[in-house]
Amino acid sequence: MAGVSLVVLRSVVAVTLIVETHRAYTLGWAHALDALAALVGLFLFLGLLTPHCSALCCLLELTFLVGNGFSNGFQLGMAALTAASMVALGPGAYSLDARLFGRKLIKIPPGRNS
Repeated sequence: MAGVSLVVLRSVVAVTLIVETHRAYTLGWAHALDALAALVGLFLFLGLLTPHCSALCCLLELTFLVGNGFSNGFQLGMAALTAASMVALGPGAYSLDARLFGRKLIKIPPGRNS
């Protein structure tokens, strides 16, 4: 069930990036930003290079936050935090990263009784 929730989280981050990029036309370079957001959103949706794309998404959201004069600061801040959480969580089981590089499983050794 955790794998499905990561798919949903990746999709939410991707869609949020695309929508916020489309709103950020006041920064200029509208078509270049749209193309970059579409590419990063596609990679996030597929789970390809997820930590790198999530970090780029977080930086873009923070840039929009500063560039737009904090007009919708709470929404952009929450979007940046959501993207930052994807950096820490990774792509999940249902992703191209898992197919290409294998699943990462962290095993915590049992504690020692002192």
